[in-house]
Amino acid sequence: MGKSALQEETISNSRYYIVGNNDVWKMQFKDSENGQHKSSKEAASFAIAAAQKLGMRGERAHVCVLDDDGRLRCKWSYNRDRHLRRSTLRLLAMS
Repeated sequence: MGKSALQEETISNSRYYIVGNNDVWKMQFKDSENGQHKSSKEAASFAIAAAQKLGMRGERAHVCVLDDDGRLRCKWSYNRDRHLRRSTLRLLAMS
């Protein structure tokens, strides 16, 4: 039995943000900051692990990283169909 259109719309769209500079990077989720990391890649690894847990529970989860131009870019997603974006494999391979 599939989900109704209303149920589909109520699925949360959680976002983890990786922000910082040089050697201090933080993972922000909702209204809290979690830990300090030495690199954006290290912080992204922690964010991906947390977001993946949400994704496996059926939530849409995204990890966004601050780029060199000061813009947030989506680097990882787990969508409602439980498919990882291809960028996930590249990001995890670099960790």
